[in-house]
Amino acid sequence: MIAGARAGAQALTLTATSSASSLLVSNNLTYTIIVTNNLAFLPSAVVSNTLPATVQLVSANTSVGITITTNASGVVFNIGAFDVGTLVQMTLTVQPTQVGFVTNLVEFFTSAPTVINPPSVSLVTQVTNTIPPTTDLGVAITVPTTAVVTNDLMAYRVSVTNAGPNAAPGVMLTNTLPSGVILKSSYTVISNNVILNLGTLNSGAFTNIQFAIQPTNAGLLNFFAAVGSSGIVDTNLANNTASNSLPVIEYLPGVLGAATNSAQIINPQNGLIEQSIVVTNNGTNAVTAVRVVVTGLTNRLANAVGTNSGSPFVVYTAPLAVPLATNSSVTLLLQYAPRINFPFTNSQLHAFAVPVPFLTPPVATTSGTNVTITRIVMLTNGLPLIEFPSTLGRTYTIVYSDNMLFSNAVIAPPSIVAPANMVHWIDYGPPTTVAVPSGSGSRFYRIYLNP
Repeated sequence: MIAGARAGAQALTLTATSSASSLLVSNNLTYTIIVTNNLAFLPSAVVSNTLPATVQLVSANTSVGITITTNASGVVFNIGAFDVGTLVQMTLTVQPTQVGFVTNLVEFFTSAPTVINPPSVSLVTQVTNTIPPTTDLGVAITVPTTAVVTNDLMAYRVSVTNAGPNAAPGVMLTNTLPSGVILKSSYTVISNNVILNLGTLNSGAFTNIQFAIQPTNAGLLNFFAAVGSSGIVDTNLANNTASNSLPVIEYLPGVLGAATNSAQIINPQNGLIEQSIVVTNNGTNAVTAVRVVVTGLTNRLANAVGTNSGSPFVVYTAPLAVPLATNSSVTLLLQYAPRINFPFTNSQLHAFAVPVPFLTPPVATTSGTNVTITRIVMLTNGLPLIEFPSTLGRTYTIVYSDNMLFSNAVIAPPSIVAPANMVHWIDYGPPTTVAVPSGSGSRFYRIYLNP
């Protein structure tokens, strides 16, 4: 079943892993339990292990000064006073006496009123008298590379792999949500855990699961995931759990203003409503990147790169050599769909200073991409139109550079979801690219198909 799992209450976390997801009768089964207290001083702390009568205790070990007691139903670690910033590790080894399933319910208890929902973890291991097939399940967590601001809608990916040599039936994934987030994906949450049955994962196969969340507070988000299968012997338990972290920040200091400087115009080339705005740096320091959040919209902001508290935003990245200085301004183009004019006021524009987003493309794009550009046409307004073949519904990313070697290539966000078998994309400059193209041959483009 689950080779490892984590539960949390506020900033108190309980992590438990087992040495096997399936094993033979009379083989040793070891549990490793870690409790971390980043919440507050706790006058008392106890970790109990509730075990079935079908196992025999072999050993129990922990830090010096912690009392270990055993009874008919399991093993109890009495930590006592538990200081903030302290980590305690415990190990428990048992030996199954008959086939079936061994369940260890690991629970944390304290008398402190600050812990409202004390964490608990349930570990299930299959015990058999036949040698099950061997395989190597693994799990990894990928978090965004660009800075996340409080209340941004963000996504992270959990990847599960089977390195073989055999298929793994009934693969179970436990994904532990960080504290201080709102889950936006449609999954059932049990004690901060999302438990998914991934079915059979064949040798050499993998699956990716994306979780959308909204962080509600600034700080460090800690991610944890565990994978296991009841029908196999996993030859490498070291990769059955994974963790990762991501800082969530507030907006950077700065005083920025934004206002429209054109009417809403229908562009027949792309079928969008377009309106330009001017962002001005009214502060005392130069700004390297600007986010403009647009609130109260009735139309969709088509060139948005994200949302914050449900409102879409665009991000302008200043050229490295020319940040947005004090009292200077930049013009951005906002694009809306459908092409129906709508009421809009400057009070709906909110500009903030943010860190420079991560816009470095995959290394492979510096030598070539998997999509061929069929045409580049200079429009009457002097802007280049890029045409490339596409597959309906697939996502494509534009990469541009000021030299043919693509030595300083940059992604042009947002990525494009193909509406047909051919895509026309126009480089309008900010916020998608750092500046309006300044003539033929000044900018080079590549397109790659996203996985």
